[in-house]
Amino acid sequence: NRGQYAEAAAALREALRLKPDDVAARTRLGHVLVDQGKLPEAEICFRRVLRSEPNSAITYCHLAGVAQAQGRLDDAVTLYRTALELDPDLADAHNNLGTILKEQNALAEAIAHFQAALRVQPGHAAAHTNLGLVYDTQDRFEAAAECYRAATQADPRSLTARCNLGAMLQRQSHSEAALVSYQDALDINPDYVPALTGMSHVLQSEGRWTAAVACCERAIQVDPGNAEVCNNLGVAWSEQGRRDEAIAYFQRAIELNSGLAIAHGNLAVALQALGRLDEAIVEHRKAVELAPQNAGLHSNLLYSLNYHPGYDAQTIFREHRAWGQRHADPLTFQSLPHSNDRTPGRRLRVGYVSPHFLAHAVTFFTEPILATHDREQFEVFCYSDVALEDATTERLRSYADQWRNCVNLTDQQLADLVRRDKIDILVDLTGHISGGKRLLVFARRAAPIQVTYIGYQNTTGMLGIDYRLTDAYADPLGQTEAIHTEQLVRLPGTFFCYLPSSNAPNVGSLPASAAGHVTFGSFNNFAKITADVLRAWAAILSRTPRSKLLILGDMTDSLQVRLVESFERHGVGRERLELVHRVPRNKYLDCIQRVDIAFDPFPFNGHTTTCDCLWQGVPVVTLSGQTYVSRFGGSSHRTLKLEELIARTPEQYIEIASALAANVETLARLRGSLRDRMAASPLLDFQGFTGRLEAEYRRMWIKWCNA
Repeated sequence: NRGQYAEAAAALREALRLKPDDVAARTRLGHVLVDQGKLPEAEICFRRVLRSEPNSAITYCHLAGVAQAQGRLDDAVTLYRTALELDPDLADAHNNLGTILKEQNALAEAIAHFQAALRVQPGHAAAHTNLGLVYDTQDRFEAAAECYRAATQADPRSLTARCNLGAMLQRQSHSEAALVSYQDALDINPDYVPALTGMSHVLQSEGRWTAAVACCERAIQVDPGNAEVCNNLGVAWSEQGRRDEAIAYFQRAIELNSGLAIAHGNLAVALQALGRLDEAIVEHRKAVELAPQNAGLHSNLLYSLNYHPGYDAQTIFREHRAWGQRHADPLTFQSLPHSNDRTPGRRLRVGYVSPHFLAHAVTFFTEPILATHDREQFEVFCYSDVALEDATTERLRSYADQWRNCVNLTDQQLADLVRRDKIDILVDLTGHISGGKRLLVFARRAAPIQVTYIGYQNTTGMLGIDYRLTDAYADPLGQTEAIHTEQLVRLPGTFFCYLPSSNAPNVGSLPASAAGHVTFGSFNNFAKITADVLRAWAAILSRTPRSKLLILGDMTDSLQVRLVESFERHGVGRERLELVHRVPRNKYLDCIQRVDIAFDPFPFNGHTTTCDCLWQGVPVVTLSGQTYVSRFGGSSHRTLKLEELIARTPEQYIEIASALAANVETLARLRGSLRDRMAASPLLDFQGFTGRLEAEYRRMWIKWCNA
């Protein structure tokens, strides 16, 4: 009992020398050998017991445990079944057999054995916990939570049950209750790593990053070789924009466990955020290789390819189709037909699916639509995947006829809910961003008509989505149809409308007038800032005496060094750069106010940043390419009749920016007129835009009715 196994074994062997037929001593010796990890010797011991007592159910159970510990699961199942034939009331045999059946995915039989164990021994904590784990895999969350609660009542010191309960409560968005459950485990054992890790997950979901970091750091102190903990700490640092620290911990996690797919995926995202695209894509591909059925990791790879200038449109399309064929199309082929009422002119139910119904860039383009839908013709449903709601969420909720919080629903459950709601047109607002959040709902053909819009800058690559909304500038007729699985629907005029921030500052005077020099600015996701972009910016600065460049981003130490070195190689000194770490939106708008000309990156254009700059009177120089990802930024320019700011080549991009910087009068005129021009344009005609969008919805519907 004190763990002195060698001495215990010696004493038991001496007992057996004195009395070779002592079954109790031989059984006890078998247990000691198991404790020592000497499983073959333990098996010999138990089999000798069976020679003396051939109908000993408990001995068969002991033998099964040895076989299970050795990974001989089929032998273990046979031995447990024999034990239960001899004694159906062996609770441990039912429980242990159930664990093997669960691993073999024989879930119904596993449940039956866990329930049998509990009939025999209602206070069997392990059986309650294991039954909860099976319910968890079946997405029966309430039932699982009840099992974990029963386990904690049966064994108040069960750390596993408390942590499982915490995880289940978190999945049900009961964050405070989850924290209590994890804290209960830590009260029993302050160094229990699963509880520290679980608590960090809850804190991260609530945006309490400092506390989350503290939990992760404590867990690493306890178990420095734990790859999952290192990965979790990397996530906490990454969410705070501290990408260098995040990268270090993701790399440490991979050193500890090179097969941890999520660590490779997270490292890729962090590298991508710093513009290290080649390295990021290598890590994305490794994550997909390690977890080929993980659709989210695969989506992250697709998203990263859009940023890289070295991948042509056909290659990127093939990668998207590979995703669709692997993850989505098999579900589409299994989907059932829809029974929606095919009356062409009736009121339609339109559902919007998004994890971004909160203060997020996409909201500047979706809120005007939600607010101005014709409620006589359309009933609006919002399927929200927002775990941490904010004031924007509440405002958006007020626009919806029906609001569905689907954070805790699986893709299948959400697809079933959409079908029960009898949605006619279901609209995806995310695509492959955020790990392809909810694309597999669309793969299940949750609605008869399915559309992707605004959130993602490319095809989904899947057969389950019928249409993609765009315009004739972003996707010129006949130019990009072949690289889409969806039918392109070109909205008249422009593919979007834009809602400026309510707290946007007034347009100020031209900064160059007071400073005596032009200030350029970049406010985009730094993943879009490629070597070609930096080279072009350096050329513009070289042509524009005394000019400066403000760059906003996750300004880690490594990124600042890389930027300074890059510009110095092109003859631009550090004193001409202002590198600003990311700031809240109101301060971001203040930064825009300080520049005279904004740079749009290429080949991946900006969108929200472009609209924000134009609203603040700052002209944006953009480079238009051949596909949507390199053209959608220029759609606003076309709408506002600012075609003179659209370049066709990098050389022209440099020429346009340099010439504009040399003409302060033109800059001043643009500064004073752009906001009024936007306000009077289709970009801010919310009612008109939504009416045109609704007309397309109706055409889609009539086509389906007539099919």
